[in-house]
Amino acid sequence: MDSETLFYVFGITLTVSAVLVSFAGLRMKGFPGRAMPAIVIWFVVLVGGTTAFSVIYAEDVESEDAAQEHESVLPGGEEPSQEAVH
Repeated sequence: MDSETLFYVFGITLTVSAVLVSFAGLRMKGFPGRAMPAIVIWFVVLVGGTTAFSVIYAEDVESEDAAQEHESVLPGGEEPSQEAVH
């Protein structure tokens, strides 16, 4: 899997988990009780994964943009004119 896909997987899982934990917290008396450490670890992993893969994905996009920008420069270091682009 590439970093973009993993970023979306972690982000969606984080969002769904937050909604489910909120719903459980509103519906169940005494929530989270003994499950608190597991829930905290779960969210730490999800937030850490989402953050890590967002940074990796941003670096990938930045390097792709730089490569495209490098390809658009003409030999001799000249930028293409507007007429040459169209």
